[in-house]
Amino acid sequence: MNWKFYPSSFKYEQMYIDLGGPWAGHKYFGYDLVRNFKPKKIVELGTHLGCSLFSFAQAVQDEKLNTQLDAIDTWQGDKHAGAYDELIFSKVKEIKKACYPKVKIHLIRKTFDEASREYPNNSIDLLHIDGLHDYKMVKHDYETWFNKVKKDGIILLHDTAVKKWGFGVYKLFEEIQKDLETIEFDYSHGLGVVFKDPQVYQELKDIASFLPFYYSLRAEKEQLEWDFNKQKQILTELEWDFNKQKQILTELEWDFNKQKQTLIEYEQQLTKIKSSRPYKLWQAYRRVKNLLISKKL
Repeated sequence: MNWKFYPSSFKYEQMYIDLGGPWAGHKYFGYDLVRNFKPKKIVELGTHLGCSLFSFAQAVQDEKLNTQLDAIDTWQGDKHAGAYDELIFSKVKEIKKACYPKVKIHLIRKTFDEASREYPNNSIDLLHIDGLHDYKMVKHDYETWFNKVKKDGIILLHDTAVKKWGFGVYKLFEEIQKDLETIEFDYSHGLGVVFKDPQVYQELKDIASFLPFYYSLRAEKEQLEWDFNKQKQILTELEWDFNKQKQILTELEWDFNKQKQTLIEYEQQLTKIKSSRPYKLWQAYRRVKNLLISKKL
């Protein structure tokens, strides 16, 4: 496998932003893996909103591969992901239809054990396991599906870096490393890459230690750019609010000055009236009238 690093953009991000999600940091590797490995059949156990699924699908679409991509999930949640309603599955179907209509994506609503009966041994090129994460269940999934992966196939295990919340993927991965060649990405909850055929790993041996470093930098770069653009957007909104308030203040000052000018004009008119002959005669009349009234009293 002559590994190439591809520029990539993900169409699904037009419909939802997964940045900060548990799998988002691996999408560049997942994309490059599919374009380099060119699997005929990809199966993933656990899809949720589809970050991994659509990263693979984008690579299939861009490379124009005739790849079948099976996403197996009940889309009901579990004790680690939590329960979720039908909106999640509806969103996945919507993205699949809008962004990857020509990619052969099969959404299979079954448990992993139910679906396993439909896959013969040596039928899967790339298997991604991201289901229930406690040691007993992930080991069961790994052992159930291991022989269904071709002898030169690759297995991905997500959450190898999580050592809390009852997760046990890291324990399984430690066991696997004793017998098979692996690569581990220790960010975004961790992703373990398992090579069934040592020869496939040997083709990547020279860059195996570099891959986690390179893709972690790409993930970090994306996060920094997103944070920068978010802060820039916030700053733009604050500037807009400031200019809006400044405009309101300018209008209030204009109204104040207008009222002040009106008051000056009224005072000028009053001064003019007080200095007029009729006003002076009226004032004299009032003084005489008040004098006569006081004398009568």
